[in-house]
Parts: sequence; C-alpha cells; structure tokens
Amino acid sequence: MYNIILDTNILLSAFLFKGFSRKIIDQIVEEKLSLFISQELKKEVLRKFKELGASKEASDKLLFLLENKAILYEPRIKISVCRDKQDNFILELAETSKAEFIITRDKDLLDLLNKKWKKTKIVKPEDFLTKIRRRSEKTPT
Repeated sequence: MYNIILDTNILLSAFLFKGFSRKIIDQIVEEKLSLFISQELKKEVLRKFKELGASKEASDKLLFLLENKAILYEPRIKISVCRDKQDNFILELAETSKAEFIITRDKDLLDLLNKKWKKTKIVKPEDFLTKIRRRSEKTPT
C-alpha cells in the first residue's frame, strides 16, 4: 500500500469533476492507499470547496474522507524551496509523514529537481494510476 498526499486541486477535482483524481479517491476509500493530510491542507481544501460553491453531498463526502480515511500529521518543520511559497506546506507534510508520493498537477511542485522532495516522488494523477496498475499486474494473485 502506498502512502500518498493529494494536493488541494487534486482533492477538489476528485469531488467536483471525477476523472483520474476520483479513481485515486476510490482506492483510498477501499483502503488500498493511505492518504496523509495536515490541518493546513484540510483547511485549505475545505475553504476552496466552499468558495467554489460545492454541493452539500460533495462537501459531506469530502469531509468523510478527510476525517475518516486520512491520517493526520502536523509538520513541525519549515521549508522554503518551492517557487510558489504557498506550496511549501505540502513539502513539509511530505517530509514529516514520509509519504511516498505527492500527487499533483501543480507545475511549481512538478518542477522540483527530479520530480522529488527528499524521498517523496511528485507525480500527476494519471502517472500514479499507471504505476499502481503496473504494480498490481506484477503482483501474483
């Protein structure tokens, strides 16, 4: 099971537009992936969800995921390496939680050297889904 972080836009996309991001959420709900969050990430996601006028049903599903399926970490470190300083909290969460992947479409995160932060790989949702599909094909049943 992979330990992952979904950035704000991936979480918004999953609940508002479905697509690749929704497939990752389904894997979390089925407990095939572990989702790591921080209070800062949770607050940002909920604030943006409200700003976008998400339906009560979508908001309830998101809240259920964040409160019942995610593992909460509180980073005690400060990092300042990302071009967009507002993205540093994702890297702080990755380093604290030792997540294996950050799943994002954020160019500032994807442009980090070797698409990694320490040992955490930074990937787009479709690339991550390809990786887990290949992994499951290699795993004998």
